[in-house]
Amino acid sequence: MQISRIAAPAVLAAGLAALPLSAAKAQYYYSYPPCTPFPLTWPFCIAGAVVGTAAAIVSAPFRAVAPPPYYYPPPRPYYPAPPYYPAPGGNPLPGSVVPPPPR
Repeated sequence: MQISRIAAPAVLAAGLAALPLSAAKAQYYYSYPPCTPFPLTWPFCIAGAVVGTAAAIVSAPFRAVAPPPYYYPPPRPYYPAPPYYPAPGGNPLPGSVVPPPPR
């Protein structure tokens, strides 16, 4: 009896954990397809992939030694966090332990 009372919620929890969190989609495109499933557009998609890959390979040595583009923001200097100053006259955190005054 005790084992069934423990096993039933455990099986239920395992079943809920195995459920998918989102619905499955059988299509590889959702909002805007990079290449449509229409067969007459496939040569253009293949040509675009070939040209894009060739451009990446040819320009890789130049991009490796080039400075970053002008529109990247410069790195921000690191400033440490300002020091914490408690409020005058007591501890500002409610419910925290305040040591007793010295005798």
